[in-house]
Amino acid sequence: MDEWYAPIRDDLNEVDRNITGVLRSERPELQEMCDYLISSNGKKIRPAMCVLAHYACGGSKKDEVHRIASSFEMIHLATLVHDDINDRSEIRRGRRTVHREYTVTKAIILGDFIFAMGFRLVGSADKMIVDIMVDASTAMAESEFIQKEFEHTPAVTEEDYMRIIKGKTAMPIFACARAGAYLAAAGIERTKAVSDFALDVGLAFQIADDVLDIVGDHRSTGKNVGIDIVEGKPTLPVIYAMSDPSAGPRIKEIFRKSTISDDEMREAINLIKGTGSVEKCLAKARTIVENAIPKLSCLEDSEYKRSLIGLARYAAGRDR
Repeated sequence: MDEWYAPIRDDLNEVDRNITGVLRSERPELQEMCDYLISSNGKKIRPAMCVLAHYACGGSKKDEVHRIASSFEMIHLATLVHDDINDRSEIRRGRRTVHREYTVTKAIILGDFIFAMGFRLVGSADKMIVDIMVDASTAMAESEFIQKEFEHTPAVTEEDYMRIIKGKTAMPIFACARAGAYLAAAGIERTKAVSDFALDVGLAFQIADDVLDIVGDHRSTGKNVGIDIVEGKPTLPVIYAMSDPSAGPRIKEIFRKSTISDDEMREAINLIKGTGSVEKCLAKARTIVENAIPKLSCLEDSEYKRSLIGLARYAAGRDR
């Protein structure tokens, strides 16, 4: 990760400072919860995409792009808190999820608080920037409903899956790039190019994330493997594996159960690994990224353009 990250290391440190400075409350426990959440550093793919898109398009508005990138990351943090409640997740980034540490009721309030502060941070921005963020937030919410429709449903298709991850993961990353390019006054062609590139990066990022639920190491991913299987989430490794003529019927049998045991979860993981679906997913993620890179041809060569390409390849092949 270090090579693509290096040109914007200081920028992302400033994003951290912005978030820490904004997430302040006079309520001691709410402040404690904010500190607990932001102390476990995430990958910051979204703010990185926003900053890199801005600089790669020739932008130089550091303070503004830092503020917008920080706002995107805060909205992302808020969705993580709420998603963990919906998914009944126990661990996030190697530690207890907020709702497990502080109760569900307080975690919901924390998520709402972070949403509000995130939009406040970008409130003085151009209306187009705000609209971009609202559209991304809407897409996330709508895709969660689609995902719920297919939970524990073996009939789910690859097309269904791609529609889900486009809304819940790719559109927010698309929005980050679009906002950064718009702030740089990049023009229609370059803004579309970098935004479409970012959309593909988001798709590849989520596919790789879903692969890690099968083959990841909890010491590096910060969460236990098999969670998506337990929750019946229609991920691509599961979808591919369910079509396997040998292991598919048993995987479907486990997947359709509303409650599965730890033994069944481990059995499903082992079966999925044996079908070749993991390798197929990783190949798809790499193909998406390599096909996306030429979309940046309209941008002049720079360390930021090269970092965008490095970020894309990292997203498709990460191990945490």
